[in-house]
Amino acid sequence: MRVDQVAVDLYQDDQGRRRQIIRGLRKRLLLPIRDFNYYVDRLTAVQNGFGDRIAIGEARDVRDVPHPLGIDGERHYHYRIADSTGLVIPTLPEPIRVYQVEVRPRSGDVPAFVGSVYLDARTGALARMVFSFTPASYLDPRVDRVDVRLEHRGWEGGLWLPYRQVVEVRREMPELDLPVGSVIRATLRVADYEFDPELPPGFFRLGPLERVAYGQADSSVYEGGLMDRMAEEGLSPVSLDRIEAEARRVVRDRVASGLPRLRLRTNSFSHLLRANRAEGVRVGAGATWSPAPALRLNGQAGYGIGGGVGSANLRGRWISTDASASAGLALYAAELRDAGPRPGASGAINTLSNLLRNLDYTDPYFATGARVSLNRAIGPAASIEVAAAFEKHRGAASAWSAPWGP
Repeated sequence: MRVDQVAVDLYQDDQGRRRQIIRGLRKRLLLPIRDFNYYVDRLTAVQNGFGDRIAIGEARDVRDVPHPLGIDGERHYHYRIADSTGLVIPTLPEPIRVYQVEVRPRSGDVPAFVGSVYLDARTGALARMVFSFTPASYLDPRVDRVDVRLEHRGWEGGLWLPYRQVVEVRREMPELDLPVGSVIRATLRVADYEFDPELPPGFFRLGPLERVAYGQADSSVYEGGLMDRMAEEGLSPVSLDRIEAEARRVVRDRVASGLPRLRLRTNSFSHLLRANRAEGVRVGAGATWSPAPALRLNGQAGYGIGGGVGSANLRGRWISTDASASAGLALYAAELRDAGPRPGASGAINTLSNLLRNLDYTDPYFATGARVSLNRAIGPAASIEVAAAFEKHRGAASAWSAPWGP
């Protein structure tokens, strides 16, 4: 895990010329990871609402996605006014009416924007964008999804200028469904604006971006400490979850993820290969299938060679279009469990212990049954779940030991 902080100045003139100067970059490793460099657009702000074509990750994550407000937007999208709100700005004589326009691609099989734009009803200026992309938009096969929130702030004279942006990129292995992945979340906030500053002649001819190296800037260029916003970012992921839910709802006949619908799966490597006194040496495999945006099915099966025990499970999960409710169903046969209050050892350690020392740290038994659950969100950070299960248990005898052990 790594935390980075950037201090950047934004410039724009009345001719639309733009320039950004990164005055400070610093980072801290919280967990040991391989070092890497960010794409430049992770460290800079979007000043033009992305233009007619949207690109993310220096056009390596997403490229050439038609903007819904671009010149050919109507050829690619359907539009629907979903909501409106009034914003009061103290320096303006009357509230500003902002419309939420839901954008739906005409085809889910091509690179396209999925989400909403918020427009000033009087001027048509962009106030906010909340969106993701269709699966066909993703160029990197590791990308699960990209979520974007772009917020502008209203100023005197009807100006809407960049205020806050959040870009989150989630990646996983495209071939194997493991419960691990990487997340990059870039959050930039514009602290203040200065209008009509004096700039040296030829300032905008120096190039669109200037930057310093990591660790070269004095700490005074930063508005806060490196770790100051960690708690806020960690406690407020729900907004990006809602982006994903909206993408799923708008493109109902497509999976919102850019990963394949069918992948090999394992909860852990111990589900692929393990050894214990109840099953002997067990080999297994699994797969994940997402036939619809709201439905996900996981199945696993295996056979214990030494103990002559076969096992299998099938789990399904359905999520409502607004992500406020979900339901789950699990069916399992001869599922191996440990009778202790907690595992005596990890699967890898217990396997090595069985193979090398003929010592099993678990008290195993087998469970066969079914479980159904219903979950309902009752707030931004709370939910209630009701579940019922029926199971049959049977003990597991010591049916196997390593022939070369002590």
